[in-house]
Amino acid sequence: MAAPTQAKAVSLWGESLDKKGMRVLVSTGTRSLWVMQDSQTIFAAPIAVGRSKGLVYQGKQYDFNTPIGKRKVLSKGTSPLWVPPDWHYFEIAVERGLVPVQLKKNSKIRLTDSTRIEVRGADVGRVNQYGNFWPFTPGKEIIFDGKIFIPPMNSNQRRVPEVLGTHKLEMGNGYLLHGTNEEGSIGEAVSHGCVRMYNEDVQRLYALVPVGTPVYIF
Repeated sequence: MAAPTQAKAVSLWGESLDKKGMRVLVSTGTRSLWVMQDSQTIFAAPIAVGRSKGLVYQGKQYDFNTPIGKRKVLSKGTSPLWVPPDWHYFEIAVERGLVPVQLKKNSKIRLTDSTRIEVRGADVGRVNQYGNFWPFTPGKEIIFDGKIFIPPMNSNQRRVPEVLGTHKLEMGNGYLLHGTNEEGSIGEAVSHGCVRMYNEDVQRLYALVPVGTPVYIF
């Protein structure tokens, strides 16, 4: 287990090694995760961590590094759905040269092909020229006429399946230890701050680590 170089990270690393009981150690430098019980390593796995390149949109800066610090497992869940923050849509808008449009309850927006986008109850969908309403597939970006439409936070289209893999462990402030449907990303700095794992590894972590377990990120 190689020591980190940043002063804050070194302090956390030292504390994590000295602590008794069960705890999770996350190295952003070596992109590795360990579970220790007293002085013994009882589980180890490769991970992906947050990327150093952030996002600046309309004067606001979004930092996607995995933050160094001490956290704990606050809750756990299986078959998790990802609810993307607004920055997800802003990032796509910047990358593709699109204009983001925030949808609200009962929004109705006419498109250039004479169809329209509507919010009906918990669904965002498209209404054709005959008045038929078809909800969009959750997880698929809604892009028309040079715009990306941002579903309301409580809509079905804001709940994205599979991205978080099979299991998640929440650490607060939106940061998770979770699986992934992009296994080729493991070992890289590519996430937006969360710690990604192979699904088989996060399943083992989920079974091994109880709620309340300290997590040291260095």
